[in-house]
Amino acid sequence: MGGETEKEILKILEDAISREQSAYRLYSRGESLAEKGELKDIFAMLAREELGHEKLLKQVHHDYKKKLGLKLLKEEDDE
Repeated sequence: MGGETEKEILKILEDAISREQSAYRLYSRGESLAEKGELKDIFAMLAREELGHEKLLKQVHHDYKKKLGLKLLKEEDDE
């Protein structure tokens, strides 16, 4: 793969992480607004799923950068 391909893949992963964070905030807001019951539980479940997606994507991003031999930020090493 050429350098541009790797940059594009990293950008896609970064965009995906950002979208997961946005979705988490959205579902968390829904949870806080919903009254007790099924809707509140659904928002809570969706928010938890987004956190899991974010964690997975961050790990994939970290591993891909490491595989490419790119410098990792200290916070990336801590993940």
